[in-house]
Amino acid sequence: MRIPLHYLNLMERDNPGCPIRRQAVPSFEELKRGGSEDPLSEESYSVTPALIRRHPNRAVFLVSSRCAMYCRFCNRKRMVGGDWDPQIYRRDSLEYIEKDEKIGEIILSGGDPFVLAPEELGLILAALRRMEKIKIIRVSTRLPVVFPQGFTKAHIREVKRYAPLWIVIHINHPREVTSEFLEIAKKLRQSGNMLVSQTVLLRNVNDCPHVLLKLFSMLVAAGIKPYYLFQLDEAPGTSHFKVQIARGVEIMRTLRGQASGLAMPQYALDIPRGLGKVPVDHVYVKEPGERKVLVESAMGSCGLYQNDGTESACMQCGICARNP
Repeated sequence: MRIPLHYLNLMERDNPGCPIRRQAVPSFEELKRGGSEDPLSEESYSVTPALIRRHPNRAVFLVSSRCAMYCRFCNRKRMVGGDWDPQIYRRDSLEYIEKDEKIGEIILSGGDPFVLAPEELGLILAALRRMEKIKIIRVSTRLPVVFPQGFTKAHIREVKRYAPLWIVIHINHPREVTSEFLEIAKKLRQSGNMLVSQTVLLRNVNDCPHVLLKLFSMLVAAGIKPYYLFQLDEAPGTSHFKVQIARGVEIMRTLRGQASGLAMPQYALDIPRGLGKVPVDHVYVKEPGERKVLVESAMGSCGLYQNDGTESACMQCGICARNP
């Protein structure tokens, strides 16, 4: 358990149902059995203890085992906050990335990469930037939300030096959008980096379309594109946070009728056993006919689309023709 003073001060101290408190303070509900220590089978896809390779063209690099706050719904409870030290495996991981010509994108995760000393994070970014084949670097973080005081000028200097990076900010509730958070987001944008967000759908925290509409609208206004709304991973002690998928679909349908397209994330489920992410959303195509397609709007009205284009096979890239 770890809660920064900044996040503690966002809580309603006398309200056990406070959405900020529920994310940070342990509860007896966590003692319920169920879930998996490794719900996404990350260990079976690990090519080094710190490098997860599920896809041919990208990999997740666990560069830290520490976070500023330990969220009660974390899917990496088996390693985060413990004695596991990813620094031991850093050289092996970088060597693997460099040798594999197919990898062109790296996601820095952990723990929180920005909990590292700025110079240490800079060394990792420098090593990746020296590899010309690495075109995209993502950095996943919750630090600007829970402990903005820990985000230093030196951190900004390092991300500016290796920009453009995609900074993926984990944020779950409008109350987390503080003035301190907005100031860091502004500095990250000004340093030449792109900002997107990811949110976990959590029971009695944000499982309400009005709460999420407010959050996503505030993020867009701050120059942050809502990227993913995740269905909860089945880690141990997290079942009390689970929202039924049907409710998530209903929430997304409401959002689609009210939110700007800029404020719409993709509602996604990470399939257990590491089978990958898939979108989970309302089916708007009701009758995919050969000539006419019945399509439902977010408000429930239906219309017909004339599906009379000439049927063709893709011949644009040359690859499709060789691999039909």
